[in-house]
Amino acid sequence: MPTSSKTALNALTVFYARALADDGIKVNALAPGLRRTDLNATAAASGGDPAEAAAGVVRLALLPDDGPSGKFFSWDGTPAPW
Repeated sequence: MPTSSKTALNALTVFYARALADDGIKVNALAPGLRRTDLNATAAASGGDPAEAAAGVVRLALLPDDGPSGKFFSWDGTPAPW
């Protein structure tokens, strides 16, 4: 079940995507997945490579003009459910 903060982020993604569409700006959300970082012990022990999530961010930043906007993606580029 999504938390209220995730729901708010999803709503902002859609809001800004619609508000900025006429300016040619795309707004999407990305779920990086569990990554090996110093944020928590679980992530440090079993998380994926942070570079994979960073590649997902770059992929979204370099979308073509006709690319998606107002969507939610997994780190690997797969559309994710809200």
